[in-house]
Amino acid sequence: MKQGQELAHPDTFEQTVKVARSGLANAEHRAYEAGLVSLGRFAGASESYGNNDDEDPASPDAVWIFNDSRWVSWEAKSEAQPTGSVGPNDVRQAQSHLRTVESERGAAAPSDSFSLLMSPKPSVMPQARAVAEDHIHLVRPPQVLDIFDRLVRAWRTARSRNINSLTLAELAALFHAERALPSQWMAELRSNPFKERT
Repeated sequence: MKQGQELAHPDTFEQTVKVARSGLANAEHRAYEAGLVSLGRFAGASESYGNNDDEDPASPDAVWIFNDSRWVSWEAKSEAQPTGSVGPNDVRQAQSHLRTVESERGAAAPSDSFSLLMSPKPSVMPQARAVAEDHIHLVRPPQVLDIFDRLVRAWRTARSRNINSLTLAELAALFHAERALPSQWMAELRSNPFKERT
């Protein structure tokens, strides 16, 4: 919740919410990826950033750094049609992102790190599951929007109660009530692993 000071600022909060939600509710990839970066900030990442697709299309669409506890990398196929199946090439691309971040940062990813592939496609090819590593999970567009909305509700409540005067326990209670604590939304983002359970 380190972003509290920034997100409490009245001149920027609602505009940030409006732009980010619009991006996450639409398919255009640049707006969607910018929305993911904002979502990371709302989620309390110590760093949340994207990439320039024109310079490095192989980089993650968004990266959330939670200090030394975990890193989250995103591959967002927001412009994909909601038909057909997620294929192995998409899985390979998405699960390589943590290695890209490790290379960029010159450090190994924390053990609780994971990669997310967001796609509206309704099914997954068996070949995609066959090449999947343990850390990659499938996320659907409605899940992303739901988590965004819950985090925004929690931040709005905290701001309405003078966020600077709240204790960490009080903030945690507010976020828990909206199912917006990291322990709550991370479990949901990791609820659909690509790798088949044996």
